[in-house]
Order: sequence, then structure tokens, then C-alpha cells
Amino acid sequence: MSRTPSEDKKSPGFLGSPPFSGLFRKSPRTRNHTLDGPDEQRRQQQHPQSAAESMPTLLNFSPPPPLKRATKTFPRSMSLASGSEVSTLLNPVSPPFLTHKLDGEPYDDMDKGEGSSSKREGSSESSGSLDSVQIAAITVLLSKPTKRAVGLKLFVKEKEFLGLDYRYEHIKGDPATPLLWSLQPYLTLRRGTSFDIHVRQRRVWPRDPLLAKSSLNVNDAIDALQALGSQDDATIHQYILREDPTVVVDLVPDLQANLNMASEISRKIKSVIKSLGGSREFLEKLMAYGSAISEILLEQDKCNRVVVDLADRMARTLSFILDVQQFARLAQLKRALEDVRPLMQDTTNFILKYANRTMKEKAIDTAAFRDDIDSLKKKFDIFEEQFDRGLELQAGMTVEEILGHLLSTKDDQILQELRPKGLEVTRPVSGCLEGTRTEALRWIDEWTDDFNAHNILWVNGFPGVGKSSIAASVITNLRTRNRLGSRFIFEREKATASTPNVLWRNVAYDLAQRYPSIRRAIVERLKDEDVDVETSNVKSLFHELIQEPLLAVEREAQENGSRPIPKGRLPVVVIDALDECGGRDGQRSGHRTSLLGTLKRWSRLPKHYKLIVTSRSEADIKKALTGISDPLPLSAGAEVDDNASADINLFLRKMFAKIAKAYLGTLPPNWPGPEVCDELTRRAAGLFLWATTAIAFINMGDPVQQLDLLLHGVGLGDVGFLYAKVLDVSFKDPTADVLQDFQKIVGAVVFAKRPLTTQECATLLPLSSPTMLDFVRKGLQSVLGSNASNALPDVLRFSHQSFVEFLLSSRCSTPFRIDETTSHKNLAKSSLRIMDQQLRFNIAQFPDSHIKNAALVDLDYRAETLIGSPLIYAARFWMDHVQMCPWDEDIFQKVKVVILDKLLFWFEVLSVVGEIYGASATLRSLLKWCRDDADDEFIEFVEDALKFLDAFNTVMSQSLPHIYISALPFAPKSSKVAQHFRAQFPRLVCVEDGKFAEWPRVVFTVDEHEHEASINCAVFSPNDQSKFIASGSNDKTVRVWDAETGDLVSGPMDEHTDYVGTVAFSPDGKQIASGSDDGTIRIWDTESGEEVQVGGGGGLRHHKGVVTCVVFSNSGLFLASAGYDGLIVIWDMDSGSEGYGNVVTVFGDHGGAVTSIAYSPDDSLLASGSVDRSVWVRDALADGESLEPFGDHTNQVNCVVFSPDGKRVASASEDETILIWDLEETADREQPFRLEGHTDGVTSIAFSPDGTRLVSGSHDGILILWDISTGNIVCEPFTGHRGGVTSVAFSPSGHRILSSSCDKQLLIWDADCTDEEPYTLTPFLDIPAHQDNVKSVAFSPDGLRIVSGSDDETIRLWDAETGEPINDVRFHREDLAGHHEHRFPQPPSHLQGVDVVAYSPDGAFIASGSGSSDGEVCVWDSATGALLQPVLRGHVGGIISIAFLSDSKHLVSSSYDKTTRVWDVESGETIVGPLTPYPEGWITSAAVSPDGTKIASATNDFAIRIFDAESGEQVGEALEARKEVINCLTFTPDSQWLVSGSYDKASQLIRVWNMETREMKWDLEKAHEKHILCLAISPDGRFVASGSADETIMIWDLETKEPVLGPLEGHTSTIFAVAFNHDGTRLVSSSEDETIRVWDVSSMNDIRGCFVGARPAEFSDNAGYQQGWIVKSRRQESESLLLWVPPWCRSGVWWPRNTAVVSEVSVQLDLRTFVHGESWADCYESGVGH
Repeated sequence: MSRTPSEDKKSPGFLGSPPFSGLFRKSPRTRNHTLDGPDEQRRQQQHPQSAAESMPTLLNFSPPPPLKRATKTFPRSMSLASGSEVSTLLNPVSPPFLTHKLDGEPYDDMDKGEGSSSKREGSSESSGSLDSVQIAAITVLLSKPTKRAVGLKLFVKEKEFLGLDYRYEHIKGDPATPLLWSLQPYLTLRRGTSFDIHVRQRRVWPRDPLLAKSSLNVNDAIDALQALGSQDDATIHQYILREDPTVVVDLVPDLQANLNMASEISRKIKSVIKSLGGSREFLEKLMAYGSAISEILLEQDKCNRVVVDLADRMARTLSFILDVQQFARLAQLKRALEDVRPLMQDTTNFILKYANRTMKEKAIDTAAFRDDIDSLKKKFDIFEEQFDRGLELQAGMTVEEILGHLLSTKDDQILQELRPKGLEVTRPVSGCLEGTRTEALRWIDEWTDDFNAHNILWVNGFPGVGKSSIAASVITNLRTRNRLGSRFIFEREKATASTPNVLWRNVAYDLAQRYPSIRRAIVERLKDEDVDVETSNVKSLFHELIQEPLLAVEREAQENGSRPIPKGRLPVVVIDALDECGGRDGQRSGHRTSLLGTLKRWSRLPKHYKLIVTSRSEADIKKALTGISDPLPLSAGAEVDDNASADINLFLRKMFAKIAKAYLGTLPPNWPGPEVCDELTRRAAGLFLWATTAIAFINMGDPVQQLDLLLHGVGLGDVGFLYAKVLDVSFKDPTADVLQDFQKIVGAVVFAKRPLTTQECATLLPLSSPTMLDFVRKGLQSVLGSNASNALPDVLRFSHQSFVEFLLSSRCSTPFRIDETTSHKNLAKSSLRIMDQQLRFNIAQFPDSHIKNAALVDLDYRAETLIGSPLIYAARFWMDHVQMCPWDEDIFQKVKVVILDKLLFWFEVLSVVGEIYGASATLRSLLKWCRDDADDEFIEFVEDALKFLDAFNTVMSQSLPHIYISALPFAPKSSKVAQHFRAQFPRLVCVEDGKFAEWPRVVFTVDEHEHEASINCAVFSPNDQSKFIASGSNDKTVRVWDAETGDLVSGPMDEHTDYVGTVAFSPDGKQIASGSDDGTIRIWDTESGEEVQVGGGGGLRHHKGVVTCVVFSNSGLFLASAGYDGLIVIWDMDSGSEGYGNVVTVFGDHGGAVTSIAYSPDDSLLASGSVDRSVWVRDALADGESLEPFGDHTNQVNCVVFSPDGKRVASASEDETILIWDLEETADREQPFRLEGHTDGVTSIAFSPDGTRLVSGSHDGILILWDISTGNIVCEPFTGHRGGVTSVAFSPSGHRILSSSCDKQLLIWDADCTDEEPYTLTPFLDIPAHQDNVKSVAFSPDGLRIVSGSDDETIRLWDAETGEPINDVRFHREDLAGHHEHRFPQPPSHLQGVDVVAYSPDGAFIASGSGSSDGEVCVWDSATGALLQPVLRGHVGGIISIAFLSDSKHLVSSSYDKTTRVWDVESGETIVGPLTPYPEGWITSAAVSPDGTKIASATNDFAIRIFDAESGEQVGEALEARKEVINCLTFTPDSQWLVSGSYDKASQLIRVWNMETREMKWDLEKAHEKHILCLAISPDGRFVASGSADETIMIWDLETKEPVLGPLEGHTSTIFAVAFNHDGTRLVSSSEDETIRVWDVSSMNDIRGCFVGARPAEFSDNAGYQQGWIVKSRRQESESLLLWVPPWCRSGVWWPRNTAVVSEVSVQLDLRTFVHGESWADCYESGVGH
């Protein structure tokens, strides 16, 4: 096995048996396991032919058939560009071929019909045998456009081998542009190697990057190339792997055997390639001829060493050359740089010539080349001398010139995804007036060159002292010096757009644009799909885009012994107005807190990476920057210094001079004189804002009068007076309309969630006059931000925050004072009005329901032109304004109109702009705002809308049309949203049967995440404001998720080397502890995912073996851990203590492994549970003295928890019970409160925060919620996991429950339950479906009934036509009375599940076998369900196979105990056996021939042995199956052929054996993607059906081995059994998904209907499931969306050919009126009432 199997609640029995113990790695913590084989690609099966006939063929010249619209698939006459002069195009499924040159002309010798064929065959014979093939390039032609970049991942032998860069050519150019990836050097594949290509788009959330998968059969490709005959090695053959999208590989025959490369030169070549940096031409050519150089070196070492040394020197210099070249000005340096390119080209051409000659002739005259080598070397020596001299004299150049030399367009495309939107317009800031602030600017200039100083400079001061002007001047200066790394201005009015995420993305983008070395590092990080640039985790973003790239540049420079960036160009980043981060929330803002955290991280970077920040001197900023920055305070008020005053005085004199000049002849040139300037300087008190506003005020009217007003009434630094004067002068004697509109406009400017444009204001705000907006703008021009032309700005924002503060303060006169509530009320009403007026169905004119939003290239343009920014603003922010208002009936009525009439249309807009996940937060805020005043009916509707979002926000975010097409039909019957809107959409799918009555309790599922194996543990963060989930998995990683959306926040944290079995948050939620099977405990930073170094690094180590549990004390000062070594270790977690990370104490009282530990709420007690079945409670603070151990469990204890009040301890055990112990009552310790309801071991429990309820999870896959006071079950159990539950947890609020499972899922459940009556568990047999894996099924001989056996311990009968249960026949064993009586009022059929069932040929009996170690076999009367005989006992291992002989009197069973027995049904005696086919091993599968004469047994020595059923003697030699594990066997009806299903490391195989000759008739490789677990032969012997862990069924022609039907999809998990009925018209299958499906296979070409009405042509045999989507083509998932099915009814949906589906929720679809695709909008019928 190449992968660790995922553990599950139940599993195929053979996996738990000894023969498989070596094949499947098991975690010691989990007892149950399931099959999960390697993930391989399907391939098309070929008809068995001769070697020449079976090869893939070349495409002919026939034109493609006409299509409905322009095709983007390969035209059959098309040849693609390749790296060779000659190319052929191969396709495995095309007719006889022609060969083409690239110019399209056929070869003369290949265009002659049959003659050419013989010529090829002759060539092939002389060409020798090929053992490998080389891939030179891969080409992809997209069938439909996508606006996402497209990349490739290559898999060799099922393991990821290489990721190829993303391509962007199709986005801005022609979408049909072929995307070409050249492989340099070529990739060599040998025979027997599997090779798969994944075509992927850049990841978005929900993460769904895979566009297509295709596989290359290397053997077929080699045979095809060999049959083409001997051709030049350079010939490239283009081989088509698939269409829609088309994937083509360029193949080169690999005739050169095993090139050996000298190790010394290998290192040099590697160093050359690594150092080349951006020189694409040099890099590609050198790599292409790397093998040739290596071969030359072996033969001509001396000469070649000089060649490679020269190339190595060039490469080491080239990376630095690229930086210098961008700003070279000096003539000498420019000339050197101009000369180096031809020199490198000459060197590359020489290597090319040198390599080619050696490859052809294998010998050269070294002396003939020595002169050329010496000449090249001499030229490079001269270049180095000129370069070094020129660099010393180089002074620098402008950034604009640098930007003209950026490296590559491809990297630009990648970086565009990084660049934040909405930063194009920023608040204009003028620099300092010339001659002012010279001292401060000089000091800053010196600081930027001082690399011994801190790397952060904090410019701080009161509002208005000129911080931003200084920043603007610094930016100009840095730009002139080529040192400006990036600039960013926080703006309070842009709080939603101006965030720390945007800041660091902008900084990363700017650094990448200006510094090639940093650029390369950042681009490499972005190519990693785990870097989410949209993440809210700012620490993680900073780490990925700033910290790691800069450190990578440093490391690379150290390795190469070079400078990463020239000293004179080291970057300086400037952040202005840091105090405005977080908007009006200020210090309370989470944005601001996270930003300050990243500044601390910046301080740890090398000191030459400089950061300048400006801000007010506020407490949180001062605290964060003290000690890590150099402060530069700007004085004001009474403490103003002389320099500041002089600067202001100079500013005033220059400004007055300009005014005087404007009034030439009226005002004297020196007006108003030095005394006035001095007085105004004194009054400015160091505030440049006061001075600039004063000048603006004077300019508003007659300068003499305005100045007089200033001099008579303005106090020291009184900016407020100036602002008041601005308002008085601009709006003298305002009318009521003017004041009202002023309030609306200015209130919107101040309180809008982002700056509004004039057009948005005009649309949003109902003003009294069309000209009012311009009137107010002109009146406020002196305080509004302005552009360079001094024209009125389009974006409305005030030039300084102090004016906003003045408008909100009591100093502002009442008519102009802005009231926050009134402003929000205006914006709320305006937003609701525009939503009511403009929201409509299909507002973006979405063209096709078969595609996702991401595939619509012009979606942004549609948003801009069809929706418009005013409506987008309203849709996003209406509730932000409503919630700031007190209850208002008028607003509420407007809200009701939008919610009740336009809810789905609102969802449309949010889907288009990517904000659908924000709708839940909006509606939750709405409920909070109106719950006390709104009517109950509306409250219930909004609550239902929240559930609608929880269920469908994934699909609504992915594809707009499916708000209607998928969400409405699958909403439960009780959904008020669906009831309200359904009538308006009459042409949707109708869920005829199986529609849920109520919403499921699952809020959302994290099942498309990165965990690649079972999730062992998951916990909520303790602080409800954090809203994080941490999980640990068998993939050896820890990950952190957003608890509201399921987005990955940080991780994977992958330092562990074995399974992660336990995780815990620190009490403040900032850190996570994880324990692993590798014996270590590691501490992680929650948000960044970085490991916190504790105890010397490398994790905390004390346990010997598996760490089972970690838990922080509630004080956070200690961490307790437990392990399989029986120890409990207490660690010091006080980061301020000397013992941080050290062991405090160790307890070892348990008599076995400790599985769980818990601290009491006050940290005084520590509880522990163990495999020794005991629970201990000890003193956690002193010497660990323990109470008497509690020992009432009968099996190991899996979990212990304290109640929130600390008075009780609850324990969960493998004995299927939960015990609750009262610590205050001694009697209750002896008789604990017992909870029983699970049917398997209880793995995890958790108390609700209020202590009234307890949730439990179990191996049985369900969660139960208990009332602690009564012991009653509160509500129906939570079902949704397909594997055992590994952990459960309550959210801090108590409204959510989290569970993890072996099925690789995290589920979030609604914990609120309003049921007043206790819930009684429903007996399994009263439920019309199995409640666990259905392991085996069989038709009755007459085909009327189906018998099934399940892990739910029952055998059941079903009507084969309808799928209804036959309840009058039940199979009960009285000896099992009392077993799980809450689920089995009457006893079950077997303990631990039923693995196999079989009908007798006469239909009288049913036999069954258990998969448990008791090895029990039962024979039942099929008519009554009574046991025919007492249980047949003899086997001591689980039963893997059971079958009647043809006389129905004898029964054959095979077991994991290595034996096969033949039983007499009447006597119950063993009459043959026990047979032991392979004493040293075990039986893996068995079958009985229909004629009753033969028994076939497959064993773990990869052999099949045949026994005589009567004598028990082996017949003939064993059938050897190479090294393949054989999972299943079956005979054909005539008993002449045996069919086996098996797997090896590379393939899933079906083989057919002749029982007479013992020869194999044929074998079929890669019949499935995962293990084949079951086979069935049709009654006529023509077909074999196979079921697989890949969730599909295939039907094959036994004569030709061609697939005749399939893959049939519908099951959502592993398929365990398949069987044909008596006439071969029906096939039944059973699965791990707990369902049984009956398929109509009467015709292989025509689907006869499982549907109520007409079936759309797209829903055919070719349809499949892709991440919840029913897609019309499995090869075009991204472009063929039919329906999205929610998880709760996915496994019960009827698929094509189903005639019955046995499922707890059997979902049948009525598709008669269903419209979709380009006609999807016809589903809506305007004007229909609700």
C-alpha cells in the first residue's frame, strides 16, 4: 500500500486480520480501520491486438463535426508547436494515421496506405527495443474559458513528482490559446511506470482547483513509438491523452542508455542552475544540455572542466547582474552589461555545438576547441573587471527606469493576484514646503543609512503636526535615492478596504516590482497553493509574503557569497497614519491589534530592512513600538520646539507672498508683515494643520477681512475655530434643505464603510436638488482632499481626520454638527431604498448554469456595468448602518421588503462580488437588532434564511444560478425561504421522494480541506471572539480553521513525523499544543502557524512512545500530557519563568497507557483515564495525591472531562457507556450515573458551557446529546459522519458542536434543541435502511428479494422491485437477547456486524457470517427468519466468504483463521476440512463453482489454489498472480473460468483464468482507480461487474475485456458487494454509505428511467459526482455543472439506471420541467405570488 488507510467505524473484515496487518499502518489509538487505496487515474481499455495493431494511432485529416458553438478542443488536422523539427500527433482512439511535419505536409513515405504500414513495421524491427520514453512538453487546450491561471501537477508512480508553473496566456489573450509547458531536461519514464497529469486552476475558496485528470499508459506509448520505426532522437511525437480539455504530451524515444554524471560536476551543474536567476535563455539551454555536458566530462574531463567552470562563473554573477542592469547609468557599466549578453550567448552556442558533436561521434579532438574556450574565458575576465569598476562609480537611477526592466510577464500575472484592489485612489498628501522640516528630514535620512539602529522608525505627534507631510517628503526622497520599497496610507474612512492584509499584500507587491531577488522569492511563495492572499490571518500572510521571502533572499546571498541587494538600494517601507487602521474602532479594532503584532515581527528582520511608521502617540501603539523602534516625536502646543515654529513661519510667509502676488497692486509684497506671521506662528503652536487651514480660510474670501477674523478670536492652536469659520463662510444663512442635505452628504462621507464617489453619493442619497452635491463639495473644498489639478475630487474624503472629529464634537455649531445615529439612519434608508428599487432576478445576466462564477471571464465587468457600485455598496453594507440605529419602524418595514421580496436577488449580488459568506453575519446582526421588536413570523423567516445560508452558501458562492437551481429544490419542506419563493420558480427540479422535512443539524462541513487522512482530534478556541478550530490528523499535521466559514487560517503545521492524536488551545487562544505518535509535544502560534520554540527546540520530549493527550491548565501556566508509557507529565508553560518548557512533575499511577487527562476549572484537580479501565482524580497543585480510583468501566477509558462547576467527572469507555461521578458525594463515586445509547465504544465526550448537557461521539459514527440531570437523550442523534467519531467539543457559546471523524471530515452542528420531550432511540429495524456499512447483498434465486448484511448487526430482506423492507421476516438470535436493547428490542442477527450473506440455490435458506473473531456462521429459513440450526461454530476468525453448493444442502465458509470448511446444512457438522490452503499465511478471498465441484481460495502468498469440494484435495498447481493481493474471486456460470480482482503497487487488476488449462485468458490493468473489492458474473456468463473503493461500478465484456457499462456512479463511498439477479437485467450493490442500489442493466446503451419524468440528456451514464456536484461529464467538471446536492441527501439520490435505492433518505428527482444550461433563467416566472 502506498498510503495509510483511513480509520473508520467499521471496515472490510480482511483488513483487521493478521494477513493484512503488515499492509496497513494502524494508529495504536484506533481499533477500527477501513480500506483506502492509492488514488490512480482511469485509463481507456484497448481491444487485445498484436503489438503493431494495439499502438495508439495518428490523427487523420478529416475535419471535426460541426458544433453548436466554436469548439476549443483539438481540431483533428491540427499540429501543435513542439521543441523539434518533426512532430507526430497520436491519439489512442483515432483511426489509421498519417504522420505530419510541423508545417502540415505529410511524409512521402508515410502517405502510401498499406505500403507505409509495412515500412513502419520493418523499421521497428531494426530500431531495437525501447525501455523508456521521454516527455519533452505538455500542451493543454481549454474547452471553455477560465479567468484563473492554469497549472499542472505531474504524478509518477502515484506520487506527486513536479508542479509546473501557472499559465496566464488564456486570460488576457485568446481563451483558446494552447498552453505549453516545456520540460527541461526531458522527463524519462520507464516501462511499468504510471504517469498522471492534473490540470489545475489557482485555488479559490471553496477550494476546488482540479480541472481535469489524465493518465499516460507508458507501455502503450513506448510500443507506439517503437512501431513507428527508427527516427532521429529529436523527433517529437504528440500524443493526445484526452479531450475536453485536450491534453497532449510531446514524446521523444529514449534511445540513449543510462547517462552517468560525475558527482563533482553534478554539483557544479546544480549550482549553475540554482544561481542563474532570471536568465531564462541561458538557464533553459544549459539545462537542456546538462546531460550532454556530464557525458562529455566523463570522456574529456580536462577540457570540459574549463567549460563548466566558465558557465559556473557566469551563473554566479548573473543574478547580481540582473539587479544592477535595471539601474545602470554610467557609460562604462552600461557598456559592460551590453557586452555580457552576447558573451553568454556565445558561450551557450559553444556548449550546444560541443555537446552535439560529442553525442553523435562519441569522440572529439579536445585541442580543436581549446582556443574557443580560452577566448570566451578571456572575454569574461574583461567583463568582470569592467563590471566591478563601473559598479563602484554607479550612483543610482529612478524607480521608473527600474520598472522598465522587470523580469517576466508571467511573474507579473502572478503578482497581479497579490495586488490589492481599491488602492488606486488614496488620500492626497502634500510634502513639506521647501526649506521646512529640514532637521527632521535630515535625521530620518541619516537613520535610513544607519544599519546599527533599530529597523523601525516611529514618527509620532499630535494631530496636525505634519506627520503625513513629513512622510510624503520622505517618500519623495527615498524614490529619488532608489530606496523606496513601498508606501501605504491608512485611512479611517476606508477601514473595510484599508486593512493589514491589504497593507502587507501591497508591500509585497511593491517589493517584488522593485527588487528582482525579492521578486523571485515572493513569486515562489505565491506558486505554493497554500498561500491564501485573501486570508484574514495577518500574521500568516506577513510570514508568507514578507518575512520568509526576505529571509530567503538573505540565505541565498549567504550561500552564494554575494550581496542580495546593493547597499545603496536597500528598501525602506513607509506606513503613514497607522493610528487610522481599524477605522473608528481605533484601539478596539482587531485589525489594529494584528497589525501591531506584525510590526513586532518586522523588528526581527535584518536591520537593513527599514520601516518608517507615522501615527498619533496612542497607548497601544506606544506599547507595541517601545523598545523595538527609534522614536521621532514631533512637538506641538506648549512644548513646540524652535525648529517647528521656524518651519511654520517660513510656510506662512511663502503662502502670504503668493496671496499678495495674486492681489498685485492692492497688497504690498511683504503683506501682512513679519509681526503677523510671528503671531500666527505662535497661535499655530506647532500644528502645520492649523497653518494650512488658516491659509485656506484666508483664500476663501477677501484676504484682509479673513485675516482680521483670524487675528480677533482664534486661540492658541485652535483648529476648531478655523473649521467653524469655513462652515460659516461657505454656508452663510443656510436653508433647511441645505442643512438637511449637508447632514446627508457629510454624514455619508464620515460614516460610509468605504469612501464614496460622487456618483455613488448622488445615487444613494435622496437630495433636494440635483446641484446640491456640487454645492456642498465646493463649500467644503478647503477641507476635502484634492488632486493635483485642484479640481473637485471624485472620491469624497476629508483631508484630515481632525475635521471629522470637529464635526462630531460639541464645538461644531448645531446646524452643522454631524450626528452619528442620524447619518447611519440616512445611509441605512438609502441602501434599503436602492436595493428595493434595483435588485432583480439574474441581474448580472449569467449566461450558463453549467459553469462556475470563476469560469466567467467578464464577471467583474458584469458587476461593474450591470449591477453598479451603488447597489454593490448597499448590498454589502446596509446592515452595518441599520445596526447603528435604535429600533425604527420605518427602517424595519424597508428591511422587511428587501428580505421578504428580494432575499435571493440580494444573494445574487453577493455571489457575483464574492461576498456570499458575509450574508450570514449580516442576518445575525439583523436578528440581534430586531429580535425584541419584530414580529415572530419575520424572526422565524430570518432564522430560516440563516439555515438556508449555512446549507447552501458553498454552492451559492461557486455558481450564481444554483441559488435557484440547486438550493431551492433541496431545501427542506419546512424551510420558510423555500416555501416563500418556490412558486416563482416553477421550472426547477422537484424532489419527488425523500425530501427532508426539517433542516439537518449539520451547519457546515469541512470536507474539502487538506487533511489527507483520518482526523483524530478537533477543538474550538476558548475565546468565542477568536472563532478558531484546531485539528490534528493522521497526515501528521495540525491545521487551524475559521469556525464560521471553514476557511483554512493557518497550517499545515507539519513538524511532527507521525500521527497527530491530540491538540489543545491555550486559555487565551494564542497558542496550540499538539501531541503525536512520534513522542513529541509541539507548541504553535495559532494565527501564523509558526512553531513556538519551547524547551530548547525540537518539541517537548519526555514520553516514550505515543502522546495520547495534551491539555493546558486554565491559568495557562502548565501543560499536562499523557502517553502510552503510562505517564502523566506536567510542563512549565510560564514564558516568564526560568523553567519555561521544563518538566515540573511526573505521575505514573495507572497500570497501563493513559488515554485522557483533564484539569478541573480551578486547576486544583487533574483527572485521568486509562486502558486499565480506571479513572483517577488527583491533586494537581501539590504532590499529586489521588482520590480512590474509580473502576466501574469494563473496558478501556477513552475520555475524561470535568463539568464546568468542577463538581463532577464524566468518563467515556470502549465498553459503550458514559459514567458521571459526583466528586462531593462518596456514595455517588461507588454508583456513578450511567448513560447508555451507543452501539460501539464511546470515544469522546464534552460538557456544554452551562453544564446541563453532555455530547458524546462513538465508533458507531453518531453523536448523542444528553440531559445531565435526567440521563435522557435530548434530541435525535446527530448522523452525518461516514466513519467513527474521534472527538467532540462544544463552542464557548454552547450553540455549536464540533466533531471530527475517521471519514476525514470536520462537522459543525447546531446544538440548540427545543424538543420538550425526551427522545427515544429508534430501533434499527424500524428504520427503512441499514444504519451502518452494508457489507454484503444477494438476490434470491427468483430475483424478487434482496438479502443484505450490515455492520449494524442485522440481516434484512428487501423487495427487489421497490426497495421496500420486508418486515414480516426478521432474523433474530435469542442467544443475543439484551445486546444493545435500546436499538434491538428483539435480538440482532450477529455480534459486531454481518460481513457475508448468501441465498441457497433453491431459495430456502440464507447463510450469514460475522466479521468478528468469533467466526460464527448461521443458516436461516428464508421464509420465516428462524435459525435452521444452532450457530455453526468451528472457525476462530472472521468469515470472509460463504456460499452454498449447488445441492443447497452443503455450505462452504472461509475464514481469517486460514481455513475453509464445508458444512452439512441439516446436521450442522463440518464434513470437509478444515482445509488450510497456505499454512504460513491467510485466506484473502474464496469462491465456490456453480456446479459445486470446486472451491477456490486466494491467499496472501499471491496465489489461488483450487480444491475438490467433495474430497478437500487440492486440484493441480496453484495459480500464480505475481505479487498481487487478491481481494475477490468468482466463477462463471459454467464453472470453466475463474475471475479474480486484485491489486499491486501500480494497478487494480481483473484476471480471467481457464480452469482446465490453468492459463490466464486475459488481464485488465487499472480497471478501477482504487481497490476492487467485489465481482459478480451475469447469469449468461457474458459480463463481469466490479465494485471498487473508488465508489464506482464497471461492467466488462468477458470475451473482449472491453468496458460495456460504467463507471456507474451514485454511491458516495466504498462499494463492498455487487450481484446480478436471475436473468441478468438487474444488478444490486451495497456500500459503506449505508445504502443499497438496484441498477437496470437490461440494456447497455439505453437508460430506462429511474426518473419520475423526462431525464435531461446530460444526466446519463457519463454523469458523475464531483465534490457534491452532479456533473454531466466527469472530464469537464468545471464546465458541466448540473446540480449540487447537499451532503445530507447525497447518498440517497437516484441515479441513471437505478430502479430502487434503499437509503434512510431515498431522493427521487422529477426532471420534467427542469431548465438548465443556457436556458436556466427560464426557471423564473415573474409576477407569480409568494
